[in-house]
Amino acid sequence: MDTSIVLDKINKDNFTRRDVFDAASSTREDFKESDMRNLMEAMLVGGSIVRIAHNHYVRKESSKQEYKPVYSDEAKKLIEDVKEKYPYLNFQVWEIAWFNEFLNHLVSHNRIFLDVENDGCEFVYSSLADDYGGKMLLRPSVKELQYYLQTDSIIVERLVSESPKGKIDAYEAPIEKLIVEMFANKALMSMISKGDYPETLETIFKKYNVDQTKMLRYARRRNRKDELVNYIKEHTNIKLLGED
Repeated sequence: MDTSIVLDKINKDNFTRRDVFDAASSTREDFKESDMRNLMEAMLVGGSIVRIAHNHYVRKESSKQEYKPVYSDEAKKLIEDVKEKYPYLNFQVWEIAWFNEFLNHLVSHNRIFLDVENDGCEFVYSSLADDYGGKMLLRPSVKELQYYLQTDSIIVERLVSESPKGKIDAYEAPIEKLIVEMFANKALMSMISKGDYPETLETIFKKYNVDQTKMLRYARRRNRKDELVNYIKEHTNIKLLGED
């Protein structure tokens, strides 16, 4: 079936599987519910549509950009060091400098977060700390951050299970994770102004494609779902799909 013909029959900016089924049925009389899986897969894999939440889709040409983080040289070195020494380790690396794209009050000193699966957190820290000249901190308190934080400091923390992964490299932190960390990561929260949150969130949602299902699933895992949803409702003009 020509997916472009199906999409032309859907007169909505975002649509559901039922909308796709109705459009496909009007295109081909023998189209059945059992054909939906192949059709949806063809459109998603083929790139003609993008999922933005559970059972909510938009056309690729009308969707926002896909967020692609750009790592600093220091972060790239850290990633290679971890991959070389621990090739089977689950970890993610992200940087506070990434938020400067969205903040009014720019962060002048970059900090790198290394999230490591729980069993390897202390081991990775102890084996890498000497290589980074005292810049590596293990799960520091906010008070410790005030005393020991340097430019390009590496903050080693536990990788929360079900943390959303990058589409290409698992160590990348997608935009959904960054949003949740704004409400769940005490170190990050101590470094950026809460007054910047509304505009930061609105800029993210306006510019990038955010998988709301992925974001809220991770927020729930961090016990921040209600806080995140309520903040977005009360302080921004963002429309969360499925949230009244």
